[in-house]
Amino acid sequence: MHRKYGSQGVVCVSVSVDQPPMRDKALGFLKDQKADFPNYWLDEEVTVWQERFNITGPPAVFVFDRDGRRAGKFDTSDPDKPYTYDDVEALVKELLKAKP
Repeated sequence: MHRKYGSQGVVCVSVSVDQPPMRDKALGFLKDQKADFPNYWLDEEVTVWQERFNITGPPAVFVFDRDGRRAGKFDTSDPDKPYTYDDVEALVKELLKAKP
């Protein structure tokens, strides 16, 4: 989405919650994906970020509008409600229609 919509104002950020032994693998994945946007590693206990973000685990996608308000959350908390990146993109496209 960064490559596709970045010129329209979409900003992407990734946050890895992988444990230290998996950090290099996560970094390799990001390099393979050519993730040339900010990528962070969250060095917190699992329970801290699970509670803070109200998720059970990755992957999760949070979408914010132009005013910084959360417009959507896509995660794996409800196995009966899976999401795809097409779902995320549909919300992003809708938000891009709004005037800045």
